[in-house]
Amino acid sequence: MRWCNFLAVGTELIMPKTSATMRGFLTFWFLGWALFILVGILQPVAGDGLGQFGMEAHRRAGTADMVNAIHSYWQNIGVYDRATWSLVVDLLFITAFSIGGVLGGLLLRQNMHANIRRVGLLAIVAHIVFAVSDYAETISQLIQMVDGTGSDSLANIAAFARPIKIQSFLIAVAAIAIGFIASKIIARKTAA
Repeated sequence: MRWCNFLAVGTELIMPKTSATMRGFLTFWFLGWALFILVGILQPVAGDGLGQFGMEAHRRAGTADMVNAIHSYWQNIGVYDRATWSLVVDLLFITAFSIGGVLGGLLLRQNMHANIRRVGLLAIVAHIVFAVSDYAETISQLIQMVDGTGSDSLANIAAFARPIKIQSFLIAVAAIAIGFIASKIIARKTAA
């Protein structure tokens, strides 16, 4: 937990003492980002010579036939297990990132300025929507990977959840960044 205290040093203007909520936010949110990077390393992507059969194609597939074609291709080139593990790590990312984001939103909700509290609420809601939609997408994909066969209904769930996940992720990250930066600016102005 010492690294949490080190990371929290920059937040002293937001909160004079590092609270358990702040430590939790820093731990989970940055662990989430580390897992996000690991997922990116593990996932088969178009740059691996997969052409149209990268992980994004698997998310957007929408039909069992397309999922089966992707699975077959991944098995032939030896990246099927790597893709499966990337989905397992993705579940860990979703969990850590979302917990951290909700804790960050709760911290922002404690601010004395109403607009910062609103941004905190937005961060909480966006992280929850992100978690639900990304769990739906990733679990649908993982079930198909473990079963070794595509499913029209699961492929449709993943394809439907994807745009919701992307938009809520962008809003969640922006809300946390804007909320903490604005808090820091306001704290500096009031301290001066």
